[in-house]
Amino acid sequence: MMFNLDDPHQFCEVYDDEVLICRWTMDRLERQDGPVWIMNHFFINPSANHKQVLSEQLNVVQTIAQQSHLLVWPLDPLVIDYFKEHPQFDKIWYHKPAGQFD
Repeated sequence: MMFNLDDPHQFCEVYDDEVLICRWTMDRLERQDGPVWIMNHFFINPSANHKQVLSEQLNVVQTIAQQSHLLVWPLDPLVIDYFKEHPQFDKIWYHKPAGQFD
């Protein structure tokens, strides 16, 4: 999957045949302390393997964050829970609640 890091709107849809498996977006937003990616709602088809889809797609998000040198501010509870459970995302987590998940 290719992404244009210069585009302030990242958009991803994954299909299996013609069935939507997942959809998510991120928008680059200027904050007082610099630009960040705001990760919006993450949809996963109820019939999909949630763990596999999250793992694959959040690895893509991690790659975008690393290549763009920007942090990710997840707003979706599903993504927040995934970040909590996988410490490797601490390095890209913007506004991680301090001390709650350590």
